[in-house]
Amino acid sequence: MSEPAISHWQALGQLIRPQRRAYAGLAVVMGCAASLPVLTPLLVRRIIDTTVAGDATTASITTLAVVFLAMAIASQIATVVVSYYATTIAWKTANGLRTQLAAHVLGLGHGFHRDHSPGELIQRIDGDVTSVSDFLGRVLLKTGGAFLLLVGMFMVLTVLDWRIGLAFAIYLFLASRIAVRQRNKSVNEAVHEMSVKARLYGGIEERLVASEDLRANGAGPHAMWRFVQDATVGLDAATDMERAFLRLWWNMRTLLLGGLVLSLVASAALIDRDIITIGTAFVLFQYSLVIGRPLEDIVDQFDTVQKANGAMVRVVELLAMKPSIADTGTTSPAEGPLAVSFNDVGFDYGDDEPVLRHINLAIEPGQSVGVVGRSGSGKTTLSRLVLRLVEAGSGTVALGDVPIGNISQHELRRRVALIPQDVQLIGGTVRDNVTFFDHSWSDAEVAAALSEVGLDHLANSLDSLLGDASAVEDAIGLSAGEAQLLAMARAWLRQPDVVVLDEATSRVDPETEEQLQHAIGRLLDGRTSIVIAHRLSTLRSVDRIVAMADGAIIEDGDRATLVADPTSEFRRLMDLALEETA
Repeated sequence: MSEPAISHWQALGQLIRPQRRAYAGLAVVMGCAASLPVLTPLLVRRIIDTTVAGDATTASITTLAVVFLAMAIASQIATVVVSYYATTIAWKTANGLRTQLAAHVLGLGHGFHRDHSPGELIQRIDGDVTSVSDFLGRVLLKTGGAFLLLVGMFMVLTVLDWRIGLAFAIYLFLASRIAVRQRNKSVNEAVHEMSVKARLYGGIEERLVASEDLRANGAGPHAMWRFVQDATVGLDAATDMERAFLRLWWNMRTLLLGGLVLSLVASAALIDRDIITIGTAFVLFQYSLVIGRPLEDIVDQFDTVQKANGAMVRVVELLAMKPSIADTGTTSPAEGPLAVSFNDVGFDYGDDEPVLRHINLAIEPGQSVGVVGRSGSGKTTLSRLVLRLVEAGSGTVALGDVPIGNISQHELRRRVALIPQDVQLIGGTVRDNVTFFDHSWSDAEVAAALSEVGLDHLANSLDSLLGDASAVEDAIGLSAGEAQLLAMARAWLRQPDVVVLDEATSRVDPETEEQLQHAIGRLLDGRTSIVIAHRLSTLRSVDRIVAMADGAIIEDGDRATLVADPTSEFRRLMDLALEETA
């Protein structure tokens, strides 16, 4: 049974909990800031009423004027302080969330990343958190301050005269209802315009990508006519949106002007009946002028609040996802080359389609095993099991007679290294790309690792940036072969006991492959290794060959013996490779 969905209020509570003291302090500061615009008109009321009554003196008026000026200055200072404080707290919360989400997502299993694209995760980590930050730093500030201001004015007017307070509350209720209804219509028009723009820009991109085909087939006029049609629809949508927001603006102006007129008429009637003083009438008039800003602030933030509501829930739900692989291991295998064993291992990616079936394989310490087979036979999944990127559905994977689940992730990453087919370079220096920003390695150690794999020119340029030289000045660009060598330098630096190579030479030319083979030989010497390859020349120096098909091992034997056997699967694959190159 699935757990009930979390509400956005629960999500908000969880997100601000680490900064709850700061937000409590912000609430106090906001309350003080909101009280100043409410109290300032009361000073003017005192000046007016004492003057009308003939009780005013120069000293008392001067004192009240100085207090009024001080409160006005304090109000401006408080506004700046609240804005700075709210923005700072919001950014701290957002940055903490981004860091927490990024680390959490990196710790989730292969199945999660298979089901969620990088673009989606970027939107979750950055886009959703930005919406939360906008809510905390902008919406919460404006709507919270506006709410406190309106409540303060209502309380003051109610104390002055309960009938004025009641009328003020009724006016607020009706004005809010009308404004919200009109705002919803405006938001709908804005959403429609955004969808129309998305189609327009999508069509432009589609035609630019297909420009060669359009020109070749004489379809340019048709493409331009479609663009004119899309642009016309976009213009109509933009016009409708502007008209809707203009109606909202006029309605808000009308509401505020109506409130101002009502306050003047009501004040005149109440003064005539000696129910209120002229000073109280001024307070009512002043509040009628001030009320427009908080009402507009509350209404303007409705769409941002809606976006933030969903974003907060998505952030909390993502943080609630548990890693599929628990890092609870405490046992470390003995130092040195490790044995690797698969004992009746089965695996699927959650779709009930077995990827591996009853895998039984024992690799001796220091032995080199080549794994061959067609695409989809299970070779890469086998390598993921060794690094525990995925968890076996059945059976046991062990390193040095220790079940892999009993080894901590940190220890496993130290002892086992993967050199993938697609090497990812990160934005940074040569040193950063070899060490992954681990500053515990000395420059001499990093340079030695690069030299060992034949990248001497990089060993002398550890502080140079890697990347596109056209985009980053003085950046060093790497070929596919050099990138593979750099991946080997990463492994060499760590001195692992088990090395897994997954199609490490499949994307390089024969000359570069020879250089890679030399580096591979040095890296694998004295280490347990699993070499996955389609290009069989990569397997010239391995001790043993394992052939896979449909998730099962169909052949396992000494390389030289299998090459000499004309009926072996490995010999058949070699013959096919020779035919392709003939």
